[in-house]
Amino acid sequence: MKDTRKRPATKHPASKRDAAKRLAVVTGANRGIGLEIVRQLAQKGMRVVLTARDPRKGRAAAKTLQDDGLDVTFHKLDVADAGSIASFARWLRKTEGRLDVLVNNAGIYLDVLPDRSTESAFVTNRRKLRTTMEVNLEGPFFLMQTLIPLMRENGYGRIVNVSSGSGQLTDMGGHEAAYRISKTALNAATSIFAAETKGTGILVNAFCPGWVRTDMSGPEAPRSVAQGADTAVWLATLPKGGPTGGYFRDREPLPW
Repeated sequence: MKDTRKRPATKHPASKRDAAKRLAVVTGANRGIGLEIVRQLAQKGMRVVLTARDPRKGRAAAKTLQDDGLDVTFHKLDVADAGSIASFARWLRKTEGRLDVLVNNAGIYLDVLPDRSTESAFVTNRRKLRTTMEVNLEGPFFLMQTLIPLMRENGYGRIVNVSSGSGQLTDMGGHEAAYRISKTALNAATSIFAAETKGTGILVNAFCPGWVRTDMSGPEAPRSVAQGADTAVWLATLPKGGPTGGYFRDREPLPW
């Protein structure tokens, strides 16, 4: 006998329900510039996945934005862990099936001393250099490698790498060697991925937020987190035909 009972409607992923909304992922976003980038992107109508290594801190940060009515969710991601990146990519593909914006914000700065002076290259050790490169370069590199294919499927993507003026070869100075080298390398990775995605609808850029008042930079910094996040949000929302393979501060191009 044919079963004529009415069955419940199939539940579709959020990406199907909110197809008109762009989906963004921001790494290391439980505080500082990353959290502000999440806030501003969500205020522009995007759905945002806030990621962090520490689930407790990440969920608490996401809740503060959810309480403001913003479309933000949390997912754990350790950018220095290949397994974590692979697991996150599987989750993203299964639950969302898309990605429109990736902001590689997660980063560390191990060269600063207790008095807030910076360490000389002559005393930088292997562990510090290696750890900094794992987070500041390898994390963004392998996230781009892993997640750009998902962007290609929809012919659209905006990637923003949070760099620093400390990584500019044209203005390179001494001290903070691990951090400087990691950001110079991130700039190179930005150019490489931009070249390999040219013409696909995916724009890849880096930016320097300037000296911003965060836990990393200290309270004496002159710029607010809102000012620091502005260029990232601008790059994350570039129109078709916008720049790719560029390096910016305050929405203006910088020399490499």
